[in-house]
Amino acid sequence: MLQYLALNKQNTDTIQINLPDNIFIIRLMLKRIGYLILLIYSTIFLAVAIPFEATYAIGGFLCCIFLLRIINDFIKWKKFGNVSISISPSGITVTTKNETYHFNAKDITYLEVNPFSNFVIRERHRSLSLPLMLLHKEDREKLLNYFLDMSPKRTVMFKKIWEMFDAILVAFILAMHIRQFIIQAYYIPTGSMEDTLLVGDHLMAEKITYGPTIPRMIGMEAPVHLSFLSIRGVQRGDIIIFRPPNEEDKDFIKRCIAVEGDDVHIEDGAVWINGVKLDEPYVKGTTSYRGFSEKRIEGIVPKGMIVAMGDNRENSYDSRGFGYVSLDRIKGKAFILYWNTDNIKRLDFSRFGLIK
Repeated sequence: MLQYLALNKQNTDTIQINLPDNIFIIRLMLKRIGYLILLIYSTIFLAVAIPFEATYAIGGFLCCIFLLRIINDFIKWKKFGNVSISISPSGITVTTKNETYHFNAKDITYLEVNPFSNFVIRERHRSLSLPLMLLHKEDREKLLNYFLDMSPKRTVMFKKIWEMFDAILVAFILAMHIRQFIIQAYYIPTGSMEDTLLVGDHLMAEKITYGPTIPRMIGMEAPVHLSFLSIRGVQRGDIIIFRPPNEEDKDFIKRCIAVEGDDVHIEDGAVWINGVKLDEPYVKGTTSYRGFSEKRIEGIVPKGMIVAMGDNRENSYDSRGFGYVSLDRIKGKAFILYWNTDNIKRLDFSRFGLIK
């Protein structure tokens, strides 16, 4: 934030401000480096969670600004050492480890706080820049309040804009983490799960039951499923959200029909698991391989895989077409239905409740 200041002639007091000790500054630097690492991580995470082309550019710009401010403060700390600032109506005296600078009030052209949070004292032929961020918060406010703000309305506006931006950014990052690791909203565009789920249904899928998945980011060969944080594994009958093999841009919602180790066969219009006909009262139509060129899921389900099918068996592209689904590609479990687009227009809230 750019802020212009002037000596307040009504002030008759003299204030003394000292740069904190080295231990405090080292802790402050480490804390800010931690924030920078968190900002870099958030940029990478958001670029994966919401594939928006400008994410890296925006995040990279913010990271560069933050890094430059850290470097600026570090350089000035090493240059000046333990600074002491004395301010009085007659002028400003700055004492560093090597030199003492005195600025007479009548010779000061103007004072400013620049975008790097440096307090800059300017005379006609010289200037001095001190890092405000290395001061205690109370000392920083004490220093700034001693002077007159040349444009108080602009300062207030900039502060409100920054506070709003900061709040929105933090809320957005938190929301994306909740969406990735806890719960996410989905919309049903096709009839493959009729009559359990209808076209236009809006639902929430929770990601706690099976454990969260860290998306594939820079330096990772594949997404990492944190199975040790799961409550239980995928079970027959679960309605799951997943990305099928060789499909990275679309999420599918189907029902888990068989898990690893199950012996699966489709015959007589039904699914047979381990020699027993599966009881599926939710199925619409009959189950067959009609329309699919290969019988991809006949036999024992491999380790780490499941079979997923839509409830509307005669109008569903599922494991009969793309084969087994890896557990690592499952994103969550359908949890609650909260409305249907067509129904809500008629103020009909009947499409609401837990999904089974």
